Amino acid sequence: MDFKNLDEYYEYLENDTNFQYLDLNTYKYLTELRDKIEDENTKKLCSYELFFADFSIEEGKHIPKFQSGANAYPTLELFDDNFDYIKTRANKVQNPKYKAKYNHLLWLSPQKHIDFAKEAIESYLMLLKNSSFSVDDNLQCLSFGKYFKNLFILSQTVNHKKDEIISYLVSLLESDKLNDFTKYSLMDFIIENGKKIDSSITQKFFDYSKNKISDLDERVLESYLKLLVILSRKLNTSPSEFHEKLGDYHISQLENEKNRGFIAHHYYTNALEEYKKANNKEKIEQTAVLLEQAKKSIDLKKVSFELEDEKYNKLLNQWWDSTKEKTTQLIENGNSKDIYGYLILDNLLPKAAILNEEIKPVMLDLVSTMTFDINKNVSKDKSGVINSYSIHINNFSINHIWLFVSKGIKSGKISFESLIDYLKNDSWYGQDFTYIDSNNETQGFNWIELLSPSLQSFFVQTEIDLKTNSHNPQGYILAIDSLVLKFEGLLREFSRMIGAQTIEIKDNGTEERIGFDKLLDNEKLKVLIPEDDIAFFKFLFTSSGMNLRNNVAHCFFTTKDYTSAVMLLLIVALLRLGNYKLENKEK
Repeated sequence: MDFKNLDEYYEYLENDTNFQYLDLNTYKYLTELRDKIEDENTKKLCSYELFFADFSIEEGKHIPKFQSGANAYPTLELFDDNFDYIKTRANKVQNPKYKAKYNHLLWLSPQKHIDFAKEAIESYLMLLKNSSFSVDDNLQCLSFGKYFKNLFILSQTVNHKKDEIISYLVSLLESDKLNDFTKYSLMDFIIENGKKIDSSITQKFFDYSKNKISDLDERVLESYLKLLVILSRKLNTSPSEFHEKLGDYHISQLENEKNRGFIAHHYYTNALEEYKKANNKEKIEQTAVLLEQAKKSIDLKKVSFELEDEKYNKLLNQWWDSTKEKTTQLIENGNSKDIYGYLILDNLLPKAAILNEEIKPVMLDLVSTMTFDINKNVSKDKSGVINSYSIHINNFSINHIWLFVSKGIKSGKISFESLIDYLKNDSWYGQDFTYIDSNNETQGFNWIELLSPSLQSFFVQTEIDLKTNSHNPQGYILAIDSLVLKFEGLLREFSRMIGAQTIEIKDNGTEERIGFDKLLDNEKLKVLIPEDDIAFFKFLFTSSGMNLRNNVAHCFFTTKDYTSAVMLLLIVALLRLGNYKLENKEK
């Protein structure tokens, strides 16, 4: 479209009957007009119209067309004439589509005045009431929704025609003007953003939605059921019926699905959550069984990639060469105590700050992601794809520790005997925590005795692996299972000795032991143990990372999961927790 001057453009706006919310081609016409005009003042006015055309308002807020960090386009600052031009246009234009937008822009500007908001409300309302389009035209229905949301937010903000606007939507529910999704979207928006919505309106939305769900397309059924849950709560009635229907909806989605893996897991999990909210015990049990069966068809494949950047490869090689040199020097020149001290004090672990840091590549914003634990349960607390802490542990820490321990074993300076001797004499594990009770019987723990079977089993299997140049996961099962469970006991013993809380009383008066996570969050523990060590313990034993305590206790580990690497990490944790002397005042 070729405009010769601004008057032709103004005439085009007045005659524009396009209901579409945004005309993505307008900026092209305005840019061409601006570039061919010679008068600088007229060029400036063309620029204002261009900024106005690109100025998008959604849900009452300005949404920049482009944004990168703190930089955005367009911005209100571009109208550097104190908004005089936009005020003039707001007065002259008659087309309600543009009169609403000019005035809405002024309402959002530093020139804000209630008259601008009221004029925008009147114009939006006129635009919507005069609109006519096919109910099957999804784009036009979407535009209606965007205009209405702007209108609603303005009316709620300045308290102008609030009831009339809501009543207008109510009148549309039984009409064929809007499609089902748009009706849902606007009801939901009103309930979510309305101020002091009369209960009669909520009831009308509820009655309409409940009557509608029996013949809704499945593409919008879920949305209506979720809305009914919200409306039920607003009306102080039980939403159980709609939670159950939501569960049934998720189950029904599986009927046409051939892939029974990830998709089945997704729907069964969602259904189970809804049945729990509905307190339908029979369907909870049925769905839980189906969910467990569906896990067998989930194929979680590992994807490896090779770092080809020469700069980073050079740095990695330098780090590895330096690490080998440092470990060799210590193994050759140090004694056993020096070596175990190195595993306690050296910078082997990632920093605590990155424990919960997740990296999600931008390309994955285009897809849905699911995070599974070892038992193929979906973790809703973790939405990221790459965990920096885990990468550091698996690619740096484990290799560093294994290099050190393997050289130490070959030199004879690291062994079951030397480790037990170190724990007896240089850690609090070797202290006497036993006592004689009133029956003259010995009570309490000898931690060295309890730890010895695990450590002995580890060294036996490790020596076999080193001699045969192999790795037998089965040989580490006893060592890992035992040490994981013993570590929790050690942590509770340590907490008790420093006066940290280890039990709590429930509301019903029942005494209960504090969970692993809460033990590690105790302030008294944090004062003594470095934050990097606490983060490491969380990574090993809680859902923040490997979750060893849960996976061992509930037998989620299969044979292949028992590796020497896991045991090496456990030994480092054992040494770091034991690096204290405790005074037992209870004896």
